[in-house]
Amino acid sequence: MSDELSERVAQYLRWQVSDKVALLAQRYPDDTSLTLDWTALARWDPTLAEDILDAPDSMLEYVEAGITDTPLPVDTSLGQATPRFENLPESHTTAPGEFSPSDRRGQLLALEGQVAKRTQVQPRLVEAAFECQRCGTLTRIPFEPGQYIEPFECVGCEMKGPFRINPDQSRYEDYQKLLLENPSSAALGGDTSDIIAHLQGDLAGHGAIANCQDVVLVGELQFRGGGPIPEPQVVVNSVQAAGQTYQDTEFTADQRDLFERLRERPESFDVDIENPSTADVLMAAAAPKFVSGSHPRDRQVVRGLVLQLVSASTFDGPDGSHYRGDIHVLLPGDPGTGKSVLAKWAAAVAPRSAFASGERVSGPGLTAAAVKDDFSDGGFSIEPGVLVRAHEGIAVVDELDKAGEDAIEKMHSALADQILPLSLAGQSMTLPAECGLLGVCNPLGGHFAGDESLVDALGINSPLLSRFDLIMQMRSKQDREHVRELAESMIRTWSASLKDATGQALDTADADAIDPVLSMDQYRAVLLRARQLHPTPANDRVIEALAAWFEEQKMALPERYRDALADADGRYHGPPVPVTARKLGAARRVAQASARANLREEITMADVEVAKELVSRSLADLDIPIVHNAGLGGGDVNRREPADLSGVS
Repeated sequence: MSDELSERVAQYLRWQVSDKVALLAQRYPDDTSLTLDWTALARWDPTLAEDILDAPDSMLEYVEAGITDTPLPVDTSLGQATPRFENLPESHTTAPGEFSPSDRRGQLLALEGQVAKRTQVQPRLVEAAFECQRCGTLTRIPFEPGQYIEPFECVGCEMKGPFRINPDQSRYEDYQKLLLENPSSAALGGDTSDIIAHLQGDLAGHGAIANCQDVVLVGELQFRGGGPIPEPQVVVNSVQAAGQTYQDTEFTADQRDLFERLRERPESFDVDIENPSTADVLMAAAAPKFVSGSHPRDRQVVRGLVLQLVSASTFDGPDGSHYRGDIHVLLPGDPGTGKSVLAKWAAAVAPRSAFASGERVSGPGLTAAAVKDDFSDGGFSIEPGVLVRAHEGIAVVDELDKAGEDAIEKMHSALADQILPLSLAGQSMTLPAECGLLGVCNPLGGHFAGDESLVDALGINSPLLSRFDLIMQMRSKQDREHVRELAESMIRTWSASLKDATGQALDTADADAIDPVLSMDQYRAVLLRARQLHPTPANDRVIEALAAWFEEQKMALPERYRDALADADGRYHGPPVPVTARKLGAARRVAQASARANLREEITMADVEVAKELVSRSLADLDIPIVHNAGLGGGDVNRREPADLSGVS
């Protein structure tokens, strides 16, 4: 039977993938992996493919023998080649915590998840040559990861040792252990499911896991450890980066029709806006309706979050300059204003996100850490924080004010450079952290007093504030009209949701209260499509308008306080003003994100107006007294009376 199986494998290799085998023969022995598409094999020999899924431990030996028996165009033997499988069927593709370990024991699975922790690449003893200290006879014992067993007795003199390992006669290979986590639960800050995975040989240090990103691990599910409750673990057979990049994402015909309708006929969507734009539809479809409401300030917050989800283009210029496209947003607000609801919606709808609560994480939990622990058997392991997990997406941190000054300081440099340097056992490395940060925080004492500056109210005296493109306060509504509207919207949404959940009939008002303008899948597809676009200014007017706005913002404060703060030469000598070149970058990012949100290839004057509105709102909400400007990148200044800058434009 074994010869028959090996011959069937050899026939498949010879008749279907001979080019792959020939290429491996040219690279061998520097490359020993032969990657095979399981689905393609199943089309050719369904029985053989099913046997590989159900009994990979024994079947891979037959596949290895089939590789050895395959005729080659060069005088080479592939005796040490390793077959690796990818593209497993949906029945064997899952995420940690979403399958029954008892039912899947010994099967080949494709596990989709995010690297929550990984060790360094280390040598591992694969086969130990134990040398008897009495007669010198070698006894060879193969080891599995985490296993160490000495010979019971010498095969030569039949004595019980003593033994020592002869390293020259033993066999070692590279080894790495990682913790794979279910990314969907991690994205919303819920309880996570994870599983330990073992990578051996050329899989250790694989590029797809080096940056602690989403991966697909194909491997055999085994039970490790003694006792009545063993631990399920995976011995990895192959590693792939999970999913596609934004640029590579392909869309269905229905999705393409949706994009065209959004771009060409946004008025065809049921939104309560006259002559809506594509971005207006995205705003109307964003978050629970009672949060967005009709208050102009709330609509600005929702628009800011939509543009953050879309973001701008990130790229490197020909002169080496790095242009950040990710938009950072801070939502400080009173309790009950819906800021946390908006944040959780953003984390849920984003194609890629990570969520953390400031009161439950330390600085390393927000950035990254290299730690010594039991997981790494006394060595070092890398734990990526929320900014690394959110690479190429958004990181949502609720209750940012409770993270502590140390955590906030660590985030500052990460947001500036979008990389996280780590030192691990004398080695330096960097983890990518190209993401937008959505921070949610409460004022000191829980509520805004009404007359204090935002910096005083938050108690975050840090350069971190200067890294946010948009800082938009969410205060409790005090005018009767909007309080009543908010209350009615909340009750109507609850009532309609209850009727729907209990199978009661919904009238038109009920349906309007809960029916989404776009489903979550549709919304996510639109975000992916928008991120594929790289709009540029339509004409010089766009460039000139942004420059003129920045000039006006930059010079307004010195002109206003010239008499009070200037020397005899008439020049401004006060502390640094809050309108730095970073605000010009913020306006540029918001303008391009606005064009993307409208699915356009050009940045128009309409996008410039959106950028001016949101960034100016942010500056007005920031309301920085003169004394606090030093905390945003300036030098030390003497205490001055707080100045009201909300009218500066």
